[in-house]
Order: sequence, then structure tokens, then C-alpha cells
Amino acid sequence: MNGFDASALNNPETRLLVVGPNWLGDGIMAMPALQVLRERLHPEAVLDLAVKPGQAGLWAMHSAPGSVHPFPAATRHLLQTVRTLKSRAYTHAIFLPNSFRSALAPALSGIPVRRGTAAQGRRLLINDPVTPDTRPDRHQQWENLDLLLPENPPAALPPPHLTAPAPAREAMRERTAPFPTPRLALIPGAARGPSKRWPADRFLAVARAWIEHTRGTALWLGTPEDHPLCQSLHRELPPVNSLNLAGQTKLPEFAALLQEAGLVLANDSGGMHLAAALGTPVVAIFGLTSPLKTGPLHPKAVVMQHATRFDRAVARDSEAARAALEAVSVEQVTEQVLAFTAVNR
Repeated sequence: MNGFDASALNNPETRLLVVGPNWLGDGIMAMPALQVLRERLHPEAVLDLAVKPGQAGLWAMHSAPGSVHPFPAATRHLLQTVRTLKSRAYTHAIFLPNSFRSALAPALSGIPVRRGTAAQGRRLLINDPVTPDTRPDRHQQWENLDLLLPENPPAALPPPHLTAPAPAREAMRERTAPFPTPRLALIPGAARGPSKRWPADRFLAVARAWIEHTRGTALWLGTPEDHPLCQSLHRELPPVNSLNLAGQTKLPEFAALLQEAGLVLANDSGGMHLAAALGTPVVAIFGLTSPLKTGPLHPKAVVMQHATRFDRAVARDSEAARAALEAVSVEQVTEQVLAFTAVNR
């Protein structure tokens, strides 16, 4: 085998393993290219995904992979992972992360063609090297396409498409039933820290104005780490118009709440990308990261930003990033949120 090429795409005996990204947002930005790959791949060919255990629930909501394998990071699980991959007899592997570890088990399992970047000292693990085009004005979804599709790229990529499981949607409808509609989902956290977090009191100010205007419900969402912050904001609002579920849902329920919401207000975060992939309109607040590179992939998403420069590698607590975030005013965001609400009511 010479590489992952058109002959592999057209071969019903191709058995392809894609090692997926490690983070929620990165995974969602890989979905458009993976959707195109699934369309181009022979219908009888196998397309499986290997991801960290924490990402398995995300891909269970996506239609492209046939099987999703949890890919434990701990070294003690390496031999078991190698045995599992050998038993699947994959003919090709594509690595979306750049890490050494992501390529190690597939290489040790003897997968003949291994495609990815030769970064992080893994040149010996890769025999089909690729150098993605990482220009700052080119969205990350296209970098994934460079890896996943060997030739004839499409002129445009479809948006990522996720559907929350029906049981989760029904359970969340019951959970939120006592609260009035419409509903604004607010995600004030961001895993990257202060450099990607619009001031929390501004989320509260927008929620307060939105409730006054609509008489609807502010729905606070996020991770367990976000729960105390969301609880403090929730307590400042009328209890009939506010509900804090941050940290109280698993990923399918979190997705169901975002899919049922009329609008999402979020920082540049995994939750922002998840809402966009579920088809919910998003108002996203950016600091120094470029929306041209990592913006939400939803035709109705609006990015609020006042940065004078962009930086892909921003420190967790960058003074310049916090200043850029603070330049986005409550009035501007409130106006955009209310405009979205008026159009979609």
C-alpha cells in the first residue's frame, strides 16, 4: 500500500481507523471533513474512530463513524489497545492529533498505512506524511480535510451535524417543563481560563435584560467546575426565570438542552462549538483567538469581538486577551441576543 489515496476510497475492503481530536471543540471542527470522507468512501468500507474515553459520547451522536473505540491515554492500557486494533485488521489509520501517543498504538498494531503529520518526533510512526495548510485565515476544519481527504477537495464543507439522543431530549424537556419559554442558554465558562472568559457579571446583565424583555428562562450550563459560578449568577435572577444545570448533566443531556434552547450565549469554548453543531443559533464572544480559524461552524452564528490582533496560542491569563474581551460591551451583546430572539420567536 502506497498511502491513503483514491484507490483506498473506492475499495470496499478498506478498513480505516481515524484517531480523533482530544478536545470537544476540536472534535466538532473535524466533523465536516469526516462527513465528506464518509460520503466519498465506498459504502462497504469500514470507517471507525478512536478517541479518548471522554470524547466517546460526542461521537456517539454523529453518523460518520461505524464504531467508536475509547482510546485510553494511560500507558498501562497500551498493550490492550494494540491487541484491540490488531483484531480489527485495519488497512489504514489517519491521525488528527499531532501527539506521539496518538500514533503509537496504531503503529504498534501493524496498520499498514499510517497518515498524519510527522510532528512531535513521530516520523518513524508515520509512513504517509501530510503537511496541512495552517494559514491563519484558513479555518481549522480545512486542516482536518487535508489529513482526511487525499485529493479533489470540495469547494465548501457542510456544517457539522449532531443530534442529541431522543431519551436525553425527552428527559431534559421534563426537567425544564416548569420554566417559561423562550429559553436562553448561557455558558459563561471556558476550559482555557480567563483569556477566553467574558466577565461573568456581563453574562448576568445580558440574562437580566433578556428576561425583562421576554419573560423567558435563563438556562445556565457548563462543566462541574462551572457550577459554583453559574449558581452565583442564577441566584441573582428571579427563580421562576432561571435554572442552573451546569455540571449536572452528562454530554447527551447537555447536548439536548442546547438543541432545545432558542439561542446560546457562550465564550469561545467547546460548548459554543457543540451548540453550533446541534443547529442552535449562537452568539459567541471572542478575545484574541481568530474566528476565521476556530469560529463556530453554524450559518446563523454571530461572533462578537473587538481585538486589534489575533493569537492562536494565548496564555491562560493573558492581560491583552482579557482587555479584548472587556472591550465587548453588555449593550452590544444584549442588542444582538434580543435581535436573534425577535427573529426566531
